[in-house]
Formats: sequence, C-alpha cells, structure tokens
Amino acid sequence: MVNGKMPLLLTAVGLAALAAGILVWQPYSADGNVYAKPARRYIHAAVRQDSASLARLSASVEPVRWGLDASRAHATSLRVWDRRFQAWTGERRGDTTEVFLYPDGDDCENAPIVLHFVGTGGDARVLRASSNCWRR
Repeated sequence: MVNGKMPLLLTAVGLAALAAGILVWQPYSADGNVYAKPARRYIHAAVRQDSASLARLSASVEPVRWGLDASRAHATSLRVWDRRFQAWTGERRGDTTEVFLYPDGDDCENAPIVLHFVGTGGDARVLRASSNCWRR
C-alpha cells in the first residue's frame, strides 16, 4: 500500500465520507412538498387579500399582516408565487420548520419568500413570513 496508491485510496475514502455526510445531514432538502400545499393556500389567500383565510392558516397575527401588506404593496410580484413556486425545506427547530418559496421566473429568484411553519401536513400553520425581494 505504500507504493503510491495510498493518496488515491485516501481521496476515494474522503469523497465517499463526504457524500455520505451530505446525504445524512442535508442542510436543505426538496421535501418542501410536505409544506407546498399549506404554503400555496397561504399565498393564494394573501393574493386575494382574504384575511379570514390568512388567519385560519396562520399561527399568529404577524403572517396575516405580512400577507395583506405584501398583497397591497406588491400584488403583481406576489401573483408570480401564486402561479408556481418551488418549496425547499430549510432548518428545523423543534416543531418549527423554515420553508423557502422560490418563484418560477426571474423576479425575486434570489430572494424567496420564507415561511416558518409550526406543525406538518394539513396541520401546518405559518408562524412568520418574510422576503427580501421587495427591500431592494
């Protein structure tokens, strides 16, 4: 093993360990599909400025305000998310999950809507909502 093959073997082992680490400890994942339906309902209610639906889909008053404010000030941009988006799950802390909504198109592609959900599936409620898209 000392005949020059050691660096190649160590590189292969290192790459395998890195790949395994990425699979085990994914910092972001596409399992946002679990949150795609509640996110879609929330965005759709915001576009319609439906405060009753926003309140039902939210865990606090802050995402209701954010949804209504975003719809009033940026209706055209918000409709882009209402048509189509990709949901990516970020950090999880206890019962709260961060979900990034990337729009389909060039507008705000680097500034997603970030929703913090409490719960999962049909029970998921928006705790916080934000986006840097409109701060530019």
